[in-house]
Amino acid sequence: MEIKVKGVVNSSDNNLAYIVSDDPRANYSILNPEAPEDYNPSCVEWVDHDKVDYGLCREEGDVALPQSFLQINSVEQGAEWYRTNSQYPDLVCDMLARYEWGDLKYTTPKEFKNQKKKRERKVRKTAQITTLQVKRGPVHVSFDD
Repeated sequence: MEIKVKGVVNSSDNNLAYIVSDDPRANYSILNPEAPEDYNPSCVEWVDHDKVDYGLCREEGDVALPQSFLQINSVEQGAEWYRTNSQYPDLVCDMLARYEWGDLKYTTPKEFKNQKKKRERKVRKTAQITTLQVKRGPVHVSFDD
């Protein structure tokens, strides 16, 4: 039987943490060793586990990644995560998500340059099309020579 951790709830004074899993029998509390001896957890306000995003390390010495980041499975979820948790523009968030969870990871620098050139050509073509102006109004044609 596999038990998955749904989240961690912290007390407002950070002396007690409550681990929430999908099986209520596997839930448990962790008391801060620096908590006072007369500490009473029944009088503490709790922070909702949806508002807490802990950093987790895969191996010793790695940079801690937020738990919400590790639960992403698709490019769309990744782009949405980058939009809400970073200050990057939407275009950059989409590119970062494609790199992390999509096909952009296997793109070589030469392919990046070619894709950039294609985008620039497309922008130039649309700019040329939009600069065409059609003047409407009365047209006078003279047949006298």
